[in-house]
Amino acid sequence: MPRLVVLTVTALLLLAGCTSSDGNGRGEDGQPTAKPPTTKTTPAPTGPACSGIWKDGATLPADYTKCVDGGAYGLQDVTECQDGTKLVAYSDTFFAVTGGRISKPKVAPMQDTPEFGKAYTACTGE
Repeated sequence: MPRLVVLTVTALLLLAGCTSSDGNGRGEDGQPTAKPPTTKTTPAPTGPACSGIWKDGATLPADYTKCVDGGAYGLQDVTECQDGTKLVAYSDTFFAVTGGRISKPKVAPMQDTPEFGKAYTACTGE
């Protein structure tokens, strides 16, 4: 068993020696060393605050696409309507057709309410 430990430690030391750099991006053998991976940063989402858009009785802007909530885009489902508008359900709490009045049904789940069903049927024709 100790022999296995010695072989493992020796192998690790050899591997570490193969990847050391001379400061010029080259290893001890003169070959280029691997570059460290670059990290990509995702830009913060931009747009209006969800709390400023989604209010019962307010009008959903006709050009609405997304809103920001807590540094991320708000949770929403979008259905393309026959007339070119969109039916947007936000956070399973509010819904509206773009350019239309925002509704907040008092019953959950919102998608099971007659109010939402009527808006969905008008949107999709189903």
